[in-house]
Amino acid sequence: MRFRRHQEAAQASSRQLIALFVLVVAGLVLAVNGALALAYRATVPWASGYPDWFFATNTALVLLYVLGGCAVESMRLREGGAHVARLAGAREADRTDMLERRLANVVAEMAIAANTKPPAAWVLPREDAINAFAAGWSADDAVVAVTRGALERLDRAELQGVVAHEISHLVHGDTALNMRLVGMVWGLRLLFDLGHELTEPDARGRRHAGVLFGLALMAVGALGWAAGRLLQAAVSRQREFLADASAVKYTRQVAGLGGALRKIAEQQRTHADALSARTGPLAHLFLVSSSFGAWWATHPPLAERIRRLYGRAMPGLPADPLPRPVADEPRLPIAALTPAAGHTAAAAGGMAASPEAARHDAVQRPALADPGAQRAAREAEALARIARWQGPGELRAALLALLRPAAAPPHAAAWQPLPAARAAAMQGDLAALGPAARLAVLDALARRAAQAPAAARRALQAEARAVARSPDVALRGLLLRHRLRARALPFAAPTARNTLAARHRDAALATQWLADVIAASAGAGTARAAAWARRARHTMGVADIAVPTATPRAALRALARLQRLAALQRPLPVRAWVQAWADDTVLAVSDDVAAVIAAAAHLLDVPLPPALAARVPDLGAYWRSL
Repeated sequence: MRFRRHQEAAQASSRQLIALFVLVVAGLVLAVNGALALAYRATVPWASGYPDWFFATNTALVLLYVLGGCAVESMRLREGGAHVARLAGAREADRTDMLERRLANVVAEMAIAANTKPPAAWVLPREDAINAFAAGWSADDAVVAVTRGALERLDRAELQGVVAHEISHLVHGDTALNMRLVGMVWGLRLLFDLGHELTEPDARGRRHAGVLFGLALMAVGALGWAAGRLLQAAVSRQREFLADASAVKYTRQVAGLGGALRKIAEQQRTHADALSARTGPLAHLFLVSSSFGAWWATHPPLAERIRRLYGRAMPGLPADPLPRPVADEPRLPIAALTPAAGHTAAAAGGMAASPEAARHDAVQRPALADPGAQRAAREAEALARIARWQGPGELRAALLALLRPAAAPPHAAAWQPLPAARAAAMQGDLAALGPAARLAVLDALARRAAQAPAAARRALQAEARAVARSPDVALRGLLLRHRLRARALPFAAPTARNTLAARHRDAALATQWLADVIAASAGAGTARAAAWARRARHTMGVADIAVPTATPRAALRALARLQRLAALQRPLPVRAWVQAWADDTVLAVSDDVAAVIAAAAHLLDVPLPPALAARVPDLGAYWRSL
């Protein structure tokens, strides 16, 4: 699934379909004039011609009802997505409920991934099916509504995929287009309603002479409304594949949205009534909807969407309700940053406390007497301040500093543009970070720097190449350049050239070089690092591949070639590296080793496996909670 190709195709098709909608209105004008002319001849057969302004009046009537109806319905929808959500029976998410608070957190996370303002989180409380929709004219009035069934039946990754799909509709303007089409189709329906009124009997049960005109308007209005619904369905179908592809881009995984769609497929197989009837007029807004035929389908076939995601047909997944979480999500997920912080959080019942709470809570204060807890508190305070670094000078100085070893002296050229006091404070915050936190901050700040103009990004990349000399620094430098490109790796199905078996020599070379980096940066020793490499290569099935000496240049090129692996193949080397790391009782407790493997995983755009994510978490949720 190629994002740019789908985006261009969807946008071009939408422009064509809107042009066709204009042609439908023009055809409707001609049809109304023709039908009313026949009705006039049938009613007044003795007339020699048509009354003055007959056709002009008919044309004005059609345009008044269609465009006026569109304007009236658009006025009703002016309130934005909240109005549409209320029409569907939704309400705002209740943050006292654990599942709905998780939804609000996921909506905020996916909005950051899509680089847009977070929409409001709403819930359809009476819907047991897995479904969702987005509505709104712009990011300021947008909402994402999710059914209660989705909250209860999807895990967090699947919920992320669903929300990312809906946020993609907001980012690409699909929701605004759909709301305009709602108004246009409603305007076409008004002609049918006008004709129906003309055919109704009066209070005495008598029908007047205009019944023929009413029947003509009903016939033409029904055809126009049907044509509008066909165009509306076609617009929606064109946008769904792009939204699916964007959901994979935002979440960096297929299993999220793919798992949700597979559960929906199973739910539709066992329960035909996916949504209640009241959501029928809004069916084109939902993640999935039922239809009465291919012409009226507002979405592509569910099986086709799943096949495009996975590259092959996939069976459904059980859609039973999942066990309710026994505890809420961490309010400040800093507990996973260091082992000491993790122990402190575990002692607090699984909830990570903020630095302010730790300083003022009498229960937390004794724990800070432990040196590990003190380091964790200092690190958390530094992360809270680093979250506010936004300026281009701050980002440049911090990123160049993070490329250098932690014990290296400051890079004077990077800090020189900043005031001395500010530079000293930032250097102090960076010095408080452990290896895993340094990598997480590098990754997060690099994503922010990717929003800079192209010239600024090229200048930063040139400076990074000058700084990144040693093997461990070269790995972080490659990660920085990857993030500054500001584009995700393409989603591709496995072929003969992009599988791990086809790239076996690159996998072996990259593994061997990572072992050298681990031996140099983590102080693990050459023998232990070599044993790690042997275990990882054996897991990947490349143990017998002979590779030359792994120079940094050759290894970085091998890692770059591994980025071309198919989407479902890229996690395989990461899993092998993590498994070999977890099997070594010495390496498994080293944050330095975790940071090296996590950097390689980030390069491949692979979500960190749970054992690794516990050491090097994504800082997005933590920074949003501050």
